[in-house]
Order: sequence, then structure tokens, then C-alpha cells
Amino acid sequence: MTENFNESNILICGSSRVGKSTLINAICQKELSKSNASLNSRTKTINRYSSRTVVGHITHETTFWDTPGIESWNENDVRTYMTSLIEKTHPLCMIYCASPGSFAILDHVAWIVSECHQKNILCALVCTNMWSGCNRKSVVDGFCKILNTVHPQIKPIKEDGIIYYDRVALVTMVNSTQYVDEDFGVTKPPLGINELIFGIAKCLERDFMIAWFRTVSENQSFWTTMSSKLCDLFKVPYDKFNSLYQHAENFLGFLCGFSEFYDENTTLLEQSTINIDPNAALLPQTLTNESLFYDAEMIEIPNSSSCTKQLLFTLKSKDMMMRFNDALVQLGASKIQNCQSDETDEEKLLIKAEFHDDERLNAIYDFWQVINQTEVNCIIVNDSCTD
Repeated sequence: MTENFNESNILICGSSRVGKSTLINAICQKELSKSNASLNSRTKTINRYSSRTVVGHITHETTFWDTPGIESWNENDVRTYMTSLIEKTHPLCMIYCASPGSFAILDHVAWIVSECHQKNILCALVCTNMWSGCNRKSVVDGFCKILNTVHPQIKPIKEDGIIYYDRVALVTMVNSTQYVDEDFGVTKPPLGINELIFGIAKCLERDFMIAWFRTVSENQSFWTTMSSKLCDLFKVPYDKFNSLYQHAENFLGFLCGFSEFYDENTTLLEQSTINIDPNAALLPQTLTNESLFYDAEMIEIPNSSSCTKQLLFTLKSKDMMMRFNDALVQLGASKIQNCQSDETDEEKLLIKAEFHDDERLNAIYDFWQVINQTEVNCIIVNDSCTD
């Protein structure tokens, strides 16, 4: 490994036809090349998926190591093989896949998880193809049962559809590609991939986290949809994140240069900690000609008994999300959450903005009603004062 070349390895386990390669492609947002390899002359053949990306002047290669047929091995073979694989590859994490239509043998999963735990390897247990059967909850429950046995001292916490066991393991469900059931006329969009990527990231130590983010550097959906959570993770104001994402050649290099990463005591950015430069340069003219407001719709002001109030928006195009988030921050939002809309249109996003100032929230709401009910044009002018 040279100074300008970095390598990372990830283990992916599970039976055939559970969607492992599809999950890998969804994580990286591109189709990875597949080859066969052997770590040494005595080991069984293993599938190898490689992804190479160039970030700035650094070439980063990630290899996903898939272990076909491991489900039929005995305990000694599984433990010996996993130990050898971990020692040879030093993986960022291990991802185990099982789908509702293909049950995992829980003993085999437990052996794999146990070996990873002894080597301090993060385990992500994933129910893939979640819409392909009605037994997805049973798959998740089985995963949790294993982790409760391996980590009896850890109380699991559920957040954004992911069950976290501190920073050592997690359980979740995903659908890597669009699911279509022609017989029943059911269509489900991809779901859970971005949350899985983020969940793995915040469980990893700093160096492994950076390597993981370089692995998904070409996944534009992740960087835009999860922008608010990434700002919280890196403790970066929205305006700085937006500027880096749009203009910095080495986006990850600049982003990873900020002071501290996530820890269990991290709190959400408060309005007083968001530094906005009033003299900052305007966005390029090619962007300012686009109408930000015509692509968004306010849904409601949710009722809340707490001191923090919220506005809900639907955004018709993901392409405008970064600018929309930036505008909300400048209007005084203390927290912004982006998530996929429940509607079948994959381009639509649901944006929730929190405000501590009721008057500001109501003023934004009233102004929004005006611009959506009438044709309003607005430009910035300099009003020169004369004697």
C-alpha cells in the first residue's frame, strides 16, 4: 500500500440468493466487479467484489469478501475460517445477510458473530429483500436473540429503523432495489440502505469510519438524503457541509478535518451554534435561477406540547435538497431531518424542520401560504441612500 493508495476490506456472509451482491451494489451505488480468490493455498475459494474510487489525489480500493457455502460447515470449520479471514483482511466490519424466504441457521450466525466479537469487528446483521416475504420480523428477532446472548450486558436501542447494540453490532432491514409484485400490483421503493450506511459509520472508530465513507463516496443518494445526520455526526453547520459537498474537490478530506466525530454524548446542533457568514458569496448564477420554492410544498405545522415546533415540507426533487436545507438553516431552523416520502415517487422527500422561535415559525408558515397561492417574484437590490 503506497502513500496515495488505500485499501479496505469488508466481510459479507449469508446463504446464496439472499441478495448479498445486490446489497453491495446498492451501498456503493455502482455494479462491482466479481472475481474468485483464495487467501492462501489451503483455504476454500472465496468470492471477491472490488470497488475503486479516486478522492482527490488518493485512490481507495474496497474489497467485499463473500464466503459461499459457509452455512453448511461445522462449528470448528466456521470459527477457524473466520479467524483466518479476519487476520488476513483486517475488515472494517462484517455484514451478515438473511432474507425472509431463506432462513439463516442461527447457530452458524452465532459462531460468526462470536468470532467477530473476540476480534473487535463490528457486526451488521441485515434482513435483505424485506418485502419478499412476511417473515422479516422473525429474521430480525432471530438476529436480536443471538446478539442478546453474545452481548447480555448491552441494552439495545432502536433509532431510524436500526437496532443498535452499543457500537459493537446492529440489526436492520433493507430492500436494495425496487420490489415489484405483479400478481398483487404492489411496488415498493428501495428502503433502508442509507440508514444502514450511516448506522455502520457511526459505530466505527475514526480511521475505519473515514475508510467506510470513502467506500460510499460515489453514493450521491446517501450524501444528500442523510445530510442532516452527517452534519450532526461531524458537528458541521449545514452551510459549511453544503459548501463542501458542492465545491470541494476532496469533499471527504475537508469534512474529515473537522474537530470531533460522533460520540454517545453528542447533542444536536442548536441555533446558537450555527455560524452563518452574512457576507458569504452568493451561489453560482446557474443555481440561483432555479426556483427553490416551486419545488417544495408545506404539509402542516404538527401539534406539539414541547417548546420546539416543527414544519413539515415535501420536496419534489432530491436535486434541490441541499439548497433547501441551507435556506431553512438561514431562516432559523435548529434541526432538519430528511427522509424518503411514503409515496411511491422515489424523487419526493419529506423534510422536517424544527424551530425554537414560535414567531419565526409562524411567519415562515404565513409567508409560504402567500407564495404558494399567488405568483410572487423576488430579487435582491441595493437601495442607495441619497441626500
